Amino acid sequence: MNRDALVAMLRGRDPLAAASELAPDVDVTFARGAASADGRLVDGDRERPIGEHRAAHAEGRPSEAVVRYGEGVDVEHVADRLLELAALARETGLLRAVCPVPADGVRTPGSWGVEDLTVVVAARGVLDPSVRVRPSWARLGAQTCCVAIAFGADDLLVPDDDPVDVPALVATVGRRAVPR
Repeated sequence: MNRDALVAMLRGRDPLAAASELAPDVDVTFARGAASADGRLVDGDRERPIGEHRAAHAEGRPSEAVVRYGEGVDVEHVADRLLELAALARETGLLRAVCPVPADGVRTPGSWGVEDLTVVVAARGVLDPSVRVRPSWARLGAQTCCVAIAFGADDLLVPDDDPVDVPALVATVGRRAVPR
């Protein structure tokens, strides 16, 4: 997908139309607790520059990247970030996950779900299947993350204290939960 098409998708906020083009994976990986760094570069809730990911990959370290979106974040920035991460993943093979995260201070995170799902489907559409798409459980909650699975998300990071039955949640959208 080229930049213009990606920007149009993000501006159009029509995740249903975009998701109809996807062939989502049946398996959704998940873990509980904090993101495990295990030597990898992990953005957390903030976008690190692509150069930092490239440097980690040059050292042989995999990484997980954040893509910020929402109020105050231009869709062109989101599109460019996704395309840069997709290029990096193709180049190095060491990008493990991309985590769409609503911007700080967003009064209505993800426009009540529509923008969240649009960014998830856009990420899945431009990234290689080997790169997991992990919506922000902390910012979106179980219900939106569950719906995001139907729109291309294929990884979840659930807080230890959240009692949700992940396999049952994932099964509601016809997928299979696989612990990682």
